[in-house]
Amino acid sequence: MSPLEALVYRSRLIGSEERLGLFGGGNTSLKCRGRDPAGRAQELLWVKGSGADLKTCEARHFAPLPMAALRPLAARRAMTDETMVAFLERCLLDPKAPRPSIETLLHAFLPEAAVDHTHADAILSLANTRGGERLIRRVLGPQLLWIPYLQPGFSLSRRVAQAYQRRPDAHGAVLEHHGLITWGPDGRISYERTLSLVTRAERFIARQHRRRSWSPAAHATLPAEAREAVLRRWVPPLRRALSRARKVCLTLTDTPDVLEFVNARRMPSLARVGPATPDHMLRTKRLPLAVSVGERTAVAVSAAAVIRQLARYAADHERYVRRYRRSGRTRPDPFPRVILIPGVGMLTSGKDATETAMVAQLYRHAMAVMRNACAIGRYTSVSAREAFGVEYWPLELYKLTLAPPEAELSRQIGLVTGAAGGIGRAIAQQLVDRGACVVVTDLHRDRVEALADTLNRRAGRRRALGLVMDVTDERSVERAFDALLRAFGGLDFLVSNAGVAHVAGVDRLRLADWEHSLSVNATGHFLVARAAVRLLRAQGMGGSLVFIASKNVLAPGKEFGAYSAAKAAQVQLARVLAIENGEFGIRANLVNPDGVFDGSGLWQAIGASRAKTYRIRPGALEAYYQRRNLLKTRILPEDVAEAVCFFVSHRSAKTTGCILTVDGGLREAFPR
Repeated sequence: MSPLEALVYRSRLIGSEERLGLFGGGNTSLKCRGRDPAGRAQELLWVKGSGADLKTCEARHFAPLPMAALRPLAARRAMTDETMVAFLERCLLDPKAPRPSIETLLHAFLPEAAVDHTHADAILSLANTRGGERLIRRVLGPQLLWIPYLQPGFSLSRRVAQAYQRRPDAHGAVLEHHGLITWGPDGRISYERTLSLVTRAERFIARQHRRRSWSPAAHATLPAEAREAVLRRWVPPLRRALSRARKVCLTLTDTPDVLEFVNARRMPSLARVGPATPDHMLRTKRLPLAVSVGERTAVAVSAAAVIRQLARYAADHERYVRRYRRSGRTRPDPFPRVILIPGVGMLTSGKDATETAMVAQLYRHAMAVMRNACAIGRYTSVSAREAFGVEYWPLELYKLTLAPPEAELSRQIGLVTGAAGGIGRAIAQQLVDRGACVVVTDLHRDRVEALADTLNRRAGRRRALGLVMDVTDERSVERAFDALLRAFGGLDFLVSNAGVAHVAGVDRLRLADWEHSLSVNATGHFLVARAAVRLLRAQGMGGSLVFIASKNVLAPGKEFGAYSAAKAAQVQLARVLAIENGEFGIRANLVNPDGVFDGSGLWQAIGASRAKTYRIRPGALEAYYQRRNLLKTRILPEDVAEAVCFFVSHRSAKTTGCILTVDGGLREAFPR
């Protein structure tokens, strides 16, 4: 490997182990000989760029800087953050390289070739325990430096360099409340030192857990049905309150480690101490909301009481900001990213399920640090003033600006029925492509779960959840909406698309087929729409219902009586929903397609019968449908999906009770 390739390899090894560092956290560097753009040989520093993730980093995520320009800075007594960042950007040898890490000078000032900085759980557990310096020396030995807490930047870089000069035989340093730095003459040695030190800390902590319990339980985990009932009552108003500035997703995590923590007697006091490391705060905020249920259980606490606790949290955060804010600093929203609920679990908020999972992962590691510290002694954290310095630090907030602009349907949450078919798949894909989070449902588990996997890979984020749902089964619909609340925390739109068709003249139509058509094409839309409206009203944030109807509603076809009648009922249902829910900001609209053949299971089932009705060959059926419309065009699933996205988006904010035809123009099916 080249030196840079070896640095990438080492960084990915570190990033692949969650106990060493989480998304975007930690950084690595390497000093080696190289050439500047003019071809002159010199010593370079390759350091991870700001915001890059060690687990997935590539060579393009590292910034090259000349050591000859960086070393003299160590002689300076002070340097502002803004001056430091501007200087580093001017030193970049590649104008396309990422912005250098905020801790670049920490790596530059150490004379060792390889430097690794991690936020290992076990190290933080020792460094966040009262008497941390003594513990570090006792557990990890004398070859580690101890650096009292300083906010990352020039002063911390200089402090570590001065400590190294006094102890050049040291193998690394523990930064109070901030993590571990190891170094060495090459990347293999620095990496092995990291593993060795973290392993020693883990073994010590494991022995402490065997000797004492970190906290007795104060609450029992509620049965699954009771937890679902709590979510149904609490989550809609919580999402409304948390979405005042921008809509959020909410995800429940109720793994055994989370339940152990939220049920612990010490949980409320620990949650108020502060973060395991300030690096987490940009995503988790300084403190979570620990919901107080008193001597009762969450089942007995009303949603209104929880909203009052949320309001108190927001007021406390406002006071925290006012106390430490300097002029000119912006103020993000005052609401928590983490909500701890005894007996239920942890709710985390974010723009989509990827972000909520990231917040949950970070706080689960914070929980582990708190548990470990309590098994050793007393958990500590940075002061409120120190926390504010990082939480509202412009250099850290800059990382959030690196994210691309949000898409049109970003932060919108929807549910699509019949998603495994050609139309449903196209709808789900366009919704996810435009930023929405979507629950895709169908009768076929393997197909709908495969669809969700495909959508998530396409998006590069978790925006889809595949669920089995039978629209004719009331309990199945309820279970799907419960899963929706657990995964995404709410609903903004419904695309009611599931349907079936039977071909037969009325005189030959079996009662079972008539009832099946009504069950899926009318009752199914009723059951799903009813559940959606109940949730949308409880949220109080408006919403959109989109029904995939049919050209046959306005222009029924021969031997299509069961389908046409049931679809007509669906249209009347949608119109009534528009009438009943306008005052709540909930819109109901319809899309009338005609003859969508691509990927359609419906046409595979009835195509031969419809061809027989029209007295043509089955292979000529699609061409027949194309010729009969005014535009002489094929109707594709993507055309229907485009109409759905219009009705879901803000572009149709003033439209309800509307039928939009996607049929190429059929004069007999013009809406009247």
